[in-house]
Amino acid sequence: MSLTTLKRAAAIATATLTLAGFAATSAHAASQAKSIGTPYGTLTSNAWRTSGNGSISGNTRQWTYQVSAVVGGTQTVEQIRTTWTAGASLRNSASLSLTVGSSVGASASSSWQSVTQTKYWFNTNGARSASYRSNMVVAPQQDYRSNTVWIQNTAYVKFRGDARNWQIIASA
Repeated sequence: MSLTTLKRAAAIATATLTLAGFAATSAHAASQAKSIGTPYGTLTSNAWRTSGNGSISGNTRQWTYQVSAVVGGTQTVEQIRTTWTAGASLRNSASLSLTVGSSVGASASSSWQSVTQTKYWFNTNGARSASYRSNMVVAPQQDYRSNTVWIQNTAYVKFRGDARNWQIIASA
């Protein structure tokens, strides 16, 4: 075999492994990135979570999630913020928590109810991104309705010297 043939075979093998790895990763996650143009650069909202019904740990069901707001360009950023809402269908006083020490719950009814919680993170130090990664937890896990979890993220940016602001939403 020539050196060119070996290089070509190595490139194909690498591409195949990369695609296989991506397929395996994306099969276990739900994500979306949405962008909007501003006069100063592109603002992108990212939402990512583990997909499906999460994983069971004890009497809880859990999903890892990450949200972010990212803006390009060079104009000074006055504030950049990521605000996310997650929800699921729950019953029998089950609770949904997006961060430690904070949860919302369904009423004490056997009927399915939509339960949501909203959180935010922001930077005012000139940073061009704001991001947050954590896990959401439903307890007890048996009072979660299969395949109903979701997350929505709003990216917001305000540039110094401009009264306008820009926002874009992504969901997963």
